[in-house]
Amino acid sequence: MATHTLTAGQRGAYAKTLVAATVDTVALVGSASSVEVYSNGTAAIYFTIDGSAPTVGGGHCFEIPAGGPAVRTVRGPTATVKLISAATPTYSVSEA
Repeated sequence: MATHTLTAGQRGAYAKTLVAATVDTVALVGSASSVEVYSNGTAAIYFTIDGSAPTVGGGHCFEIPAGGPAVRTVRGPTATVKLISAATPTYSVSEA
């Protein structure tokens, strides 16, 4: 499990690689009204913005499907984004 804690002046965590079946956490500075999650598309990524633990294929998660690079913008107050995948895709998380 990797934790990436942003500091004042940082807008995102970029080009991070997930470890299969392991949760990564991105802690934003303060609370963002929306976030963008980028995936390189090599495997599906599941993520939450409410601090809860994501699961692969979890119905309580947002999904970025496999198949090609994609960005998913999610609105809602968040200070923590948690991500998981069954494989090792690369992701970036930033305030939108």
